[in-house]
Amino acid sequence: MVLSFQVKAQTLDTEALSKINPAVQRQVFEVAQFVKLSGNQQLELAKAFETQNTRFIEIIKLNEGVMTVQGKNQLTKMHEKALEKVMTKEQLEEYYRGLYNDEASKEANNITDMLMKKYNLTDQNGKFIRVAFYAIGLESRVIQKMMADQPKKAAKKIEELKKYQLNTIEEKGGLRVNPDMTITWVRKFDPNALIK
Repeated sequence: MVLSFQVKAQTLDTEALSKINPAVQRQVFEVAQFVKLSGNQQLELAKAFETQNTRFIEIIKLNEGVMTVQGKNQLTKMHEKALEKVMTKEQLEEYYRGLYNDEASKEANNITDMLMKKYNLTDQNGKFIRVAFYAIGLESRVIQKMMADQPKKAAKKIEELKKYQLNTIEEKGGLRVNPDMTITWVRKFDPNALIK
C-alpha cells in the first residue's frame, strides 16, 4: 500500500472566484490547499459555501445567537454533501488525507516514542514503526470518513490495513507489534533484507 498526497496542493483560482466574497474564498482555500480543484470546482464549492453561510445565519437567529448541536450537525451535513457533489472520490480521499495528516503524524510519533523508550529500540526500528502507524492512522481516518455509511465494511478494511502495515514492521525490522502494544522479537534485524 502506497501513501501519497500533497499538502498545500494549490492556491485559489482568483479569476474564477473574483466575484466571490473573500470569506467564502477563504473557505474554498481550506479545501483547495489539500487537493487540486479546477476553477469550476472551486466556483461550485464557493456557491455551496455561500448557501451554508446563509443557513448558518438563519440557525443563529432562530436560536438567539446560539449554535445548537442540531444546527451544527445540519451544517456539517451540508458541507460534506457539497464536497461529495463537487469532488471525485479520489479528490475526496486526497482532501481527507491532507486534513488528517497532522493528527495521524502526531499519533504515530507518540506510539513510536513510547515503544522506543519501553523496548530500547534502534532508530531504524523506530522508522519502521512510525511509517506503519502513520499509514494506519491516516488511512483508517480516511476509510472511516469515506465509508461512514458502511461501518462493518469500513472496520474490515481498517483491520486489513492494520494487518498489512504491522506485517511490514515484522518483515523489515524483525519485530512484531502486538495488539496490546507490546513487542515480540521475531528475528534479528538484517539491513541487507531491505535491499532488493
